[in-house]
Amino acid sequence: MVVALAAIALAASSPDRAVNPPRAAALRRSLQLRGGGPVQSVASVKTPPEAYRSLAEKGAANAKLDPLKILHQSIMGGCYVGFGGLLSTMVAGNVPGIAASNPGLQKLLFAALFPMNLLLILNTGGQLFTGNAAAVPAALYEGLVTFPLLVQSWLLSFVGNLIGCAGFALAANYCGIVTGGAAELAASTAVKKCGAAFGPTLVKAVLCNWLVCLAVWLSGAGKDK
Repeated sequence: MVVALAAIALAASSPDRAVNPPRAAALRRSLQLRGGGPVQSVASVKTPPEAYRSLAEKGAANAKLDPLKILHQSIMGGCYVGFGGLLSTMVAGNVPGIAASNPGLQKLLFAALFPMNLLLILNTGGQLFTGNAAAVPAALYEGLVTFPLLVQSWLLSFVGNLIGCAGFALAANYCGIVTGGAAELAASTAVKKCGAAFGPTLVKAVLCNWLVCLAVWLSGAGKDK
């Protein structure tokens, strides 16, 4: 690197650089051998403005779909949330030794497995209300969609997610999959969430949705090589 920079400096200060093609050709070959040449960006992520633009474009693409397609993609998204919930509950609920001796590790297992649902949604084109809560308003702010389209997107994605989650839960219950420790964990989690005060539950929901939206942001910030 130092040699290449020195060569550039010498070439720039040489008075006969314009009349000595062999020297210029030799310099180019030397730079190529040392990795020289045009400077190219090697960043694997977009800048924040670029990532925001990608998020807005994703929101516009989601909102402008045919309503039936939005509903279908949202139902599939709800099912994928069910897959993630089932996996994390089955694993974390069936480690009684860890739950008794180290409850924090049990929660870590659950937290590490549950985001699988978001990977499925983002990589299959499913729609999630929580993701649309960030992407579609960004599209609205940038003038890419209208307010009625935002309302339609939110309504259909919420209803679709609800149908998908409920349908998946009914299927899992019908098949008798959730038993033993997994059933106990699922029941205790539901009771704890439903028994909490409204204010703390609302704040925790906002914080949770914040993280989901950040995940959607980061997925759009990556550059494909």
